[in-house]
Amino acid sequence: MRFIHMTDLHITAKDQPLYGLSPHARLHAAISCINRDFDDVAFVALTGDLANRGTEAEYEALREILGELEMPHYLLMGNHDRRAAFRQVFADVPVDSNGFVQYAFTVEDNHFIVMDTLDEGKVTGLLCQQRLDWLAGELENHAAESSYLFLHHPPLRIEGGKALAKMIAGRVKHIFFGHVHRPMHGSWQGIPISSQHSTVHQFVYKFGDPVTQGVHEPPTFAAVNMVGGNVMIIPHAYLDDSPRFNMRSKDAARAASPEELPPLP
Repeated sequence: MRFIHMTDLHITAKDQPLYGLSPHARLHAAISCINRDFDDVAFVALTGDLANRGTEAEYEALREILGELEMPHYLLMGNHDRRAAFRQVFADVPVDSNGFVQYAFTVEDNHFIVMDTLDEGKVTGLLCQQRLDWLAGELENHAAESSYLFLHHPPLRIEGGKALAKMIAGRVKHIFFGHVHRPMHGSWQGIPISSQHSTVHQFVYKFGDPVTQGVHEPPTFAAVNMVGGNVMIIPHAYLDDSPRFNMRSKDAARAASPEELPPLP
């Protein structure tokens, strides 16, 4: 099976531009691409910052756009989101007994866990004891299945991250997250982790600069392929319009510039 990981949509009300871009147009384009070229995926996971200011109007706009998706989708909270407004519009998304937007679902014996790392009013994330206790119960109830975790915030910098690492070691096979507006792939406490570009603007990878810089680098989503317990993540730049060419064409190989590439038949 495979699914799509997409993150940081930052949907605005009335398609208000954000940093010179249309979050609505970017999401429409992603969904069109998924429906056209990835129509075999089991679901789409959207890992937080669904809305830019967390208002009901933004979530209503998001719900309308997501209605175009031809496969199931799963939503979680980011630091730009607000639970109360989200639940007014997406009342069908499950919450736990403490009101956190976290839940689990199973696809082909794979156990997917959605966690709520939102600390309302703060950029940083939080996994409090209540949320961790809920996770412990989920892992206990599905001990025989392969588990995968969706978060918004990177686990390596989140409050409660150390407790999380101890709890999921040897039990969670991969963590998918957002927030950083960049593809990030590696391991944390021995657990594979990955993120993707935002569907809108990206952060410049430049440590130590006093100004947080943004850039209109092309957005991506990831096609996540899962076969026999293995995970392969393939980022897809869905707005890329660079030339396509036949790799076995001698004329293409000898082209001196992109303009000289022979067209595909």
